[in-house]
Amino acid sequence: MFRFACLLTLLGASAALVAQEKPGKSESLATPALRVEVPTFANSTCPIMGKKVSMKLFTDTEVGRMYICCKGCDKKIQKDVPTAYKTAYPTTKHLDNATCPVSGEKVGDKPVEVTLQGHAFKVCCADCVPETKRNAQVVLARVTDDKVTDLRNAECPITSQPVVDNAFVLVGDTLLRLSSPQCVDEVTKDPSATLAKAKALAASKQLDDPRKRAPESAPAAPKEASGRKKESGK
Repeated sequence: MFRFACLLTLLGASAALVAQEKPGKSESLATPALRVEVPTFANSTCPIMGKKVSMKLFTDTEVGRMYICCKGCDKKIQKDVPTAYKTAYPTTKHLDNATCPVSGEKVGDKPVEVTLQGHAFKVCCADCVPETKRNAQVVLARVTDDKVTDLRNAECPITSQPVVDNAFVLVGDTLLRLSSPQCVDEVTKDPSATLAKAKALAASKQLDDPRKRAPESAPAAPKEASGRKKESGK
Protein backbone atom coordinates (compact mmCIF):
# COMPACT_ATOMS: atom_id res chain seq x y z
CA MET A 1 0.00 0.00 0.00
CA PHE A 2 2.85 2.32 0.93
CA ARG A 3 4.63 1.60 -2.39
CA PHE A 4 1.40 2.24 -4.32
CA ALA A 5 0.92 5.61 -2.61
CA CYS A 6 4.53 6.61 -3.38
CA LEU A 7 4.05 5.65 -7.01
CA LEU A 8 0.96 7.86 -7.27
CA THR A 9 2.87 10.75 -5.71
CA LEU A 10 5.71 10.39 -8.22
CA LEU A 11 3.31 10.19 -11.14
CA GLY A 12 1.50 13.32 -9.95
CA ALA A 13 4.77 15.24 -9.65
CA SER A 14 5.83 14.18 -13.15
CA ALA A 15 2.50 15.28 -14.63
CA ALA A 16 2.81 18.66 -12.93
CA LEU A 17 6.32 19.11 -14.32
CA VAL A 18 5.15 18.26 -17.84
CA ALA A 19 2.26 20.74 -17.51
CA GLN A 20 4.69 23.51 -16.53
CA GLU A 21 7.02 22.81 -19.45
CA LYS A 22 4.24 22.48 -22.07
CA PRO A 23 3.58 25.84 -23.75
CA GLY A 24 0.12 27.33 -23.45
CA LYS A 25 -2.32 27.19 -26.32
CA SER A 26 -1.84 30.88 -27.16
CA GLU A 27 1.94 30.39 -27.33
CA SER A 28 1.84 27.39 -29.63
CA LEU A 29 -0.42 28.94 -32.24
CA ALA A 30 0.96 31.50 -34.69
CA THR A 31 -0.92 34.80 -35.04
CA PRO A 32 -3.22 34.46 -38.07
CA ALA A 33 -2.33 36.72 -40.98
CA LEU A 34 -4.70 39.57 -41.76
CA ARG A 35 -6.96 38.98 -44.75
CA VAL A 36 -6.06 41.20 -47.70
CA GLU A 37 -8.48 41.51 -50.60
CA VAL A 38 -10.08 43.86 -53.09
CA PRO A 39 -13.75 42.94 -53.48
CA THR A 40 -15.22 43.30 -56.95
CA PHE A 41 -18.83 43.46 -58.03
CA ALA A 42 -18.34 42.44 -61.62
CA ASN A 43 -20.71 41.40 -64.36
CA SER A 44 -19.78 37.92 -65.59
CA THR A 45 -20.21 38.48 -69.33
CA CYS A 46 -19.40 41.41 -71.57
CA PRO A 47 -22.56 43.45 -72.33
CA ILE A 48 -21.34 44.03 -75.88
CA MET A 49 -19.91 40.69 -77.04
CA GLY A 50 -21.54 38.33 -74.55
CA LYS A 51 -18.17 36.73 -73.81
CA LYS A 52 -16.54 36.09 -70.43
CA VAL A 53 -15.08 39.32 -69.10
CA SER A 54 -11.45 40.06 -68.32
CA MET A 55 -11.00 41.41 -64.79
CA LYS A 56 -8.24 43.65 -66.16
CA LEU A 57 -10.58 45.48 -68.53
CA PHE A 58 -13.49 47.71 -67.58
CA THR A 59 -15.07 51.10 -68.07
CA ASP A 60 -16.59 53.31 -65.37
CA THR A 61 -20.02 54.84 -65.90
CA GLU A 62 -22.60 56.79 -63.91
CA VAL A 63 -24.15 53.47 -62.85
CA GLY A 64 -20.87 51.91 -61.82
CA ARG A 65 -18.22 49.76 -63.41
CA MET A 66 -18.78 47.41 -66.31
CA TYR A 67 -16.21 44.76 -67.10
CA ILE A 68 -15.59 43.85 -70.73
CA CYS A 69 -13.91 41.14 -72.78
CA CYS A 70 -11.62 43.22 -74.97
CA LYS A 71 -10.58 46.75 -75.86
CA GLY A 72 -13.11 48.59 -77.95
CA CYS A 73 -16.18 47.41 -76.04
CA ASP A 74 -15.76 50.30 -73.61
CA LYS A 75 -16.48 52.88 -76.31
CA LYS A 76 -19.62 51.03 -77.36
CA ILE A 77 -20.81 50.96 -73.73
CA GLN A 78 -20.30 54.72 -73.36
CA LYS A 79 -22.45 55.34 -76.42
CA ASP A 80 -25.46 53.68 -74.77
CA VAL A 81 -24.89 53.15 -71.06
CA PRO A 82 -28.50 52.29 -70.08
CA THR A 83 -28.75 49.45 -72.62
CA ALA A 84 -25.33 48.08 -71.72
CA TYR A 85 -26.18 48.24 -68.02
CA LYS A 86 -29.36 46.21 -68.43
CA THR A 87 -27.37 43.52 -70.20
CA ALA A 88 -24.48 43.56 -67.74
CA TYR A 89 -26.67 43.58 -64.61
CA PRO A 90 -30.08 42.12 -65.51
CA THR A 91 -31.15 41.72 -61.86
CA THR A 92 -30.93 44.09 -58.90
CA LYS A 93 -30.27 43.17 -55.28
CA HIS A 94 -32.01 45.57 -52.89
CA LEU A 95 -30.00 46.29 -49.75
CA ASP A 96 -31.76 47.42 -46.59
CA ASN A 97 -28.89 49.51 -45.27
CA ALA A 98 -29.53 51.74 -42.26
CA THR A 99 -26.24 53.65 -42.58
CA CYS A 100 -25.17 55.84 -45.48
CA PRO A 101 -22.06 54.31 -47.12
CA VAL A 102 -20.77 57.79 -47.98
CA SER A 103 -21.24 59.89 -44.85
CA GLY A 104 -21.44 57.06 -42.32
CA GLU A 105 -24.59 58.61 -40.83
CA LYS A 106 -28.07 57.14 -40.45
CA VAL A 107 -30.00 57.30 -43.70
CA GLY A 108 -32.91 59.00 -41.92
CA ASP A 109 -36.53 59.36 -42.96
CA LYS A 110 -35.88 60.80 -46.41
CA PRO A 111 -33.12 58.69 -47.96
CA VAL A 112 -32.16 58.79 -51.62
CA GLU A 113 -31.93 55.46 -53.45
CA VAL A 114 -28.95 54.75 -55.68
CA THR A 115 -28.37 51.77 -57.98
CA LEU A 116 -24.85 50.66 -58.87
CA GLN A 117 -23.76 47.43 -60.52
CA GLY A 118 -26.85 45.45 -59.65
CA HIS A 119 -27.13 46.79 -56.07
CA ALA A 120 -29.80 49.23 -54.92
CA PHE A 121 -29.17 51.00 -51.62
CA LYS A 122 -29.85 54.24 -49.77
CA VAL A 123 -27.75 57.30 -48.99
CA CYS A 124 -28.69 59.93 -46.44
CA CYS A 125 -29.11 62.86 -48.83
CA ALA A 126 -28.77 64.03 -52.43
CA ASP A 127 -25.35 65.54 -51.68
CA CYS A 128 -23.94 62.02 -51.24
CA VAL A 129 -25.09 60.80 -54.65
CA PRO A 130 -22.16 62.24 -56.69
CA GLU A 131 -19.69 60.44 -54.42
CA THR A 132 -21.38 57.10 -55.05
CA LYS A 133 -20.78 57.52 -58.76
CA ARG A 134 -17.25 58.88 -58.38
CA ASN A 135 -16.13 56.21 -55.90
CA ALA A 136 -18.47 53.34 -56.75
CA GLN A 137 -16.13 50.50 -55.80
CA VAL A 138 -15.40 51.90 -52.34
CA VAL A 139 -19.09 52.63 -51.74
CA LEU A 140 -20.12 49.11 -52.77
CA ALA A 141 -17.47 47.57 -50.51
CA ARG A 142 -18.92 49.51 -47.59
CA VAL A 143 -22.63 49.06 -48.26
CA THR A 144 -22.46 45.31 -48.95
CA ASP A 145 -20.61 44.49 -45.73
CA ASP A 146 -21.60 46.27 -42.52
CA LYS A 147 -18.46 44.99 -40.79
CA VAL A 148 -16.22 47.12 -42.99
CA THR A 149 -14.73 50.23 -41.38
CA ASP A 150 -13.48 52.94 -43.73
CA LEU A 151 -10.43 54.78 -42.36
CA ARG A 152 -10.99 57.58 -44.90
CA ASN A 153 -7.23 58.10 -44.99
CA ALA A 154 -6.31 60.95 -47.34
CA GLU A 155 -2.75 59.72 -47.91
CA CYS A 156 -1.70 56.33 -49.23
CA PRO A 157 0.14 54.20 -46.63
CA ILE A 158 2.37 52.80 -49.37
CA THR A 159 3.42 55.89 -51.34
CA SER A 160 2.40 58.70 -48.94
CA GLN A 161 0.73 60.30 -51.98
CA PRO A 162 -2.89 61.52 -52.07
CA VAL A 163 -5.40 58.72 -52.52
CA VAL A 164 -7.46 58.42 -55.72
CA ASP A 165 -11.00 57.28 -56.41
CA ASN A 166 -11.72 53.54 -56.43
CA ALA A 167 -8.19 52.57 -55.32
CA PHE A 168 -8.52 50.65 -52.06
CA VAL A 169 -7.90 47.40 -50.24
CA LEU A 170 -9.48 45.60 -47.30
CA VAL A 171 -7.07 44.57 -44.56
CA GLY A 172 -9.22 42.43 -42.32
CA ASP A 173 -12.41 44.48 -42.02
CA THR A 174 -10.65 47.83 -42.43
CA LEU A 175 -10.82 49.69 -45.73
CA LEU A 176 -7.61 51.47 -46.68
CA ARG A 177 -7.58 53.97 -49.53
CA LEU A 178 -4.62 53.97 -51.90
CA SER A 179 -2.92 56.20 -54.46
CA SER A 180 -3.09 53.43 -57.07
CA PRO A 181 -4.61 49.93 -57.38
CA GLN A 182 -1.07 48.68 -57.98
CA CYS A 183 -0.24 49.41 -54.33
CA VAL A 184 -2.23 46.35 -53.25
CA ASP A 185 0.73 44.09 -54.02
CA GLU A 186 2.84 46.04 -51.52
CA VAL A 187 0.10 45.84 -48.89
CA THR A 188 0.14 42.04 -49.05
CA LYS A 189 3.84 41.97 -48.08
CA ASP A 190 3.17 43.35 -44.59
CA PRO A 191 -0.53 44.04 -44.00
CA SER A 192 -0.14 44.68 -40.25
CA ALA A 193 2.47 47.39 -40.75
CA THR A 194 0.48 48.92 -43.59
CA LEU A 195 -2.67 49.01 -41.46
CA ALA A 196 -0.81 50.67 -38.59
CA LYS A 197 0.61 53.33 -40.91
CA ALA A 198 -2.79 53.95 -42.52
CA LYS A 199 -4.35 54.46 -39.09
CA ALA A 200 -1.65 56.96 -38.20
CA LEU A 201 -2.22 58.82 -41.46
CA ALA A 202 -5.98 58.82 -40.94
CA ALA A 203 -5.54 60.18 -37.41
CA SER A 204 -3.49 63.10 -38.70
CA LYS A 205 -5.51 63.80 -41.84
CA GLN A 206 -8.74 62.34 -43.16
CA LEU A 207 -10.68 62.87 -46.35
CA ASP A 208 -13.08 65.77 -46.26
CA ASP A 209 -16.79 65.07 -46.06
CA PRO A 210 -17.89 64.84 -49.72
CA ARG A 211 -21.05 66.76 -48.86
CA LYS A 212 -18.92 69.82 -48.10
CA ARG A 213 -17.12 69.80 -51.42
CA ALA A 214 -17.84 72.52 -53.95
CA PRO A 215 -20.04 71.29 -56.83
CA GLU A 216 -18.12 70.19 -59.86
CA SER A 217 -18.35 72.42 -62.90
CA ALA A 218 -18.48 69.44 -65.24
CA PRO A 219 -18.65 65.67 -64.81
CA ALA A 220 -15.33 63.85 -65.01
CA ALA A 221 -14.57 62.08 -68.25
CA PRO A 222 -15.30 58.34 -68.07
CA LYS A 223 -12.34 56.04 -67.56
CA GLU A 224 -11.57 54.00 -70.60
CA ALA A 225 -10.58 50.36 -70.70
CA SER A 226 -6.91 49.59 -70.33
CA GLY A 227 -4.73 46.57 -70.86
CA ARG A 228 -2.93 47.37 -67.60
CA LYS A 229 -4.11 45.63 -64.47
CA LYS A 230 -6.80 47.70 -62.76
CA GLU A 231 -7.87 45.42 -59.94
CA SER A 232 -5.38 43.75 -57.63
CA GLY A 233 -5.77 40.84 -55.31
CA LYS A 234 -6.50 38.51 -58.19
